[in-house]
Amino acid sequence: MAPQKDLPGFYFDPDKNRYFPIKGPLPGSKRARPFSSISSPPEERSGSGRRHHVHSARWKKLMESSKLLQSREINGGLLISRKGLYSFQEEYQKLLASHPEVWKYHNTNFVSDSALEEMHGVVQTLQGLKETHLLAMGGINSSISLYEIKNVRQRCDYGPNYMPAPVWPSPRDFHDGAPGIFSNSAAFTSLSSSISCIKRIGRNTPNTTDNLSNFQHAFSYLTIDYMVTTLGSGVSGGSVYVLNLREPLNFSENSSGLSRRMNKVSSSDCTIWTADTSCCSTKAAIGTNFGVSLINLESGSSSLVYRCRSDVLSQQFDLSGNILLCGIRNGTIVAIDVRQRQPKCFEVSARLTSRIHYPRKKPRRSSNSSNAAFMSSAVCSVVALQSDEQYFFGSSMDGSIKLFDRRFLKRDIQSYEGHMNSHSQLQLGVNPSETFLLSGGQDCFVRIWSIKTSKLIFEENVSNCIFPTVCWPYYGDFSYGYDEFLKHGENPYESTCSWGVWLGSREGLHYMRGTT
Repeated sequence: MAPQKDLPGFYFDPDKNRYFPIKGPLPGSKRARPFSSISSPPEERSGSGRRHHVHSARWKKLMESSKLLQSREINGGLLISRKGLYSFQEEYQKLLASHPEVWKYHNTNFVSDSALEEMHGVVQTLQGLKETHLLAMGGINSSISLYEIKNVRQRCDYGPNYMPAPVWPSPRDFHDGAPGIFSNSAAFTSLSSSISCIKRIGRNTPNTTDNLSNFQHAFSYLTIDYMVTTLGSGVSGGSVYVLNLREPLNFSENSSGLSRRMNKVSSSDCTIWTADTSCCSTKAAIGTNFGVSLINLESGSSSLVYRCRSDVLSQQFDLSGNILLCGIRNGTIVAIDVRQRQPKCFEVSARLTSRIHYPRKKPRRSSNSSNAAFMSSAVCSVVALQSDEQYFFGSSMDGSIKLFDRRFLKRDIQSYEGHMNSHSQLQLGVNPSETFLLSGGQDCFVRIWSIKTSKLIFEENVSNCIFPTVCWPYYGDFSYGYDEFLKHGENPYESTCSWGVWLGSREGLHYMRGTT
C-alpha cells in the first residue's frame, strides 16, 4: 500500500486504514508530564523562594515559545484554541512584540527628539563605493545629522562609534542584536530653527543621468532626495529644504559636507508644524498655523489648499498621493483631495494669510461633515495603513488612540486604551507588516497594541525619558508600501528580522528589538 500523507493535526492508523485526530501525546511517544508540574520554574518547585521579576518573565516566555512551537508541529500553520483559530505567524510576531529588548546609544542627546527617518544610500569607503543603511536625526536644537548603521562587529574607517548599551530588561539577559551607528562632523549641520520633519521624496526610481559612473548607476535606485522642514521661531517662519543624497556620501570630508547638500526650497512667515511628501510626485504638503500648503520641491512654487483657524499638527498622504489626512489642534481630522480646485480665497500666498487674525473660537462641528473625523483633543499624530488606504489611526493629546474608516468618519471603529498624554506631540508607529501599533507615552512608558484586536500586549517603563519620535524601518528594498514589504521583506522567522524600531528622545537615541 502506498504511504499515506501526513496531515497536520491527524495521524494515520494502518490497521483501520483511516485518519484520526491527535488528542494529547503523539501515538507511540512517551506520555509527557502534566503541564501543571512544569508550569513553574525549578526554583519555585524546589522552594528556593521568590525570584526576580525579569527571570519570571523569561521563564514565562520560554513556556509560551515551547507551547507555540508544539502547537505548530501538531496543527500546522493554523493554531486551534478554545477562543478560535489563530495564525501561527501572527502569534509568533505577537510573542516577539511582548518581550522586547531596549538599547541606548551614548552621546546622542538632543539629536533625535523632533525627527527620525531611516534611509538607504551609497557611501565612499577606503575600499570603494558601497550601499548602506543611514539614519537621519533632527533635534529641537536645530541640528540635523546622518549616521551610518552597521553591525557592531564591523570596523569603522572614520569618526567615533556610537555603541549601544542595554537598558531594559537586564543586561545579562540580552541577546546580540542591536546595530551600531557611526558618524563624524562631516554628517552634521545646524539649521535656522528646530527640525519639524524629515521625509523621503517620492519612491525609489532609477536615475539615468549620463554622467553617473557604472557603479553609481547600479545603486541609483537606492539614492534619493529627502525633504527637511524647520519649525520656525519668533523672528522668522519655517523653511523647506531638500537633502541631496544622489551623490555618494563621504564621511571623511570636512565639516561642511552635509551643509553643502542642504538646498533651501522655500521659506515662509508661518510655523511649519508638520509635512509629508507624495509618493507619486515631487509635491509636498506642509501643515502650518494657518492651514495646508502644497509646495513643488523642484520649482519652489506653493499654493494654499486648505485654510484653518487652528494649527495643523500632523499629516500623511495616502498611497495614491491624492488624499491628504490632516490632524488639527482643534481635534479635527480632515481628508483633503488635493486634486480638487479650491476656492479663490484659498489661493493666496503665505505672507498674506499670516496677517489674517482669526477668532479663537473653535469651528462648529457640523453633523454632515463627510470628510472629517473628530477627536476629543488636539490631534498630534495621523497614520494611514498601507494594506488598506481606507483605514487610518488618530492620536490626540488627551491619550486617545482611535482607528477610523474614511468611508464612515462620523464614528471611530476601534479604540486603543492605556496611552498616556496631556500636551506632548507624540508620534505613532506601525510595523511594516501592519500588525502592531507603538507609541511612547508622557509617563515614559512604551506601549504596543495589536492592531487587529486592540489588545495592549506590551507596557513597560524602559527608560526615564519620553519618546516623541518613532521610526519603524522598511526591510528589503526599503520601498514604501505593504505589497513591496511582503514581496521583498526578510523571512519573518529569522532573528535578524525580529522587528527593530528606533525611538528618539532628548536623552538619546534608543533601539527596541523583539526577541523569542
